[in-house]
Amino acid sequence: MRFMLKCATVIALSVVVFAVMQFFDGSHCLDCGARRGFPLAYVQDGTYTTHGQFLWMGLLADLAIAVCLSILTMLLWPSRKTSK
Repeated sequence: MRFMLKCATVIALSVVVFAVMQFFDGSHCLDCGARRGFPLAYVQDGTYTTHGQFLWMGLLADLAIAVCLSILTMLLWPSRKTSK
């Protein structure tokens, strides 16, 4: 049970960190057609002549990176062995 709680905590923290990195990257402008997202773009803003679009592959790749980093963190996290 303790291991599952530790896994859930690490996954939740990594998703929060990635969400904060996505929304506060500072690369947004009103009419430049910029791509937003870190490390991969998940939204391309529209300009006055074009519509913006949502990039699903970027979102899925960002999610996969967050999950992989969470799993790697769990594998490298030192565990205490207790004897009964």
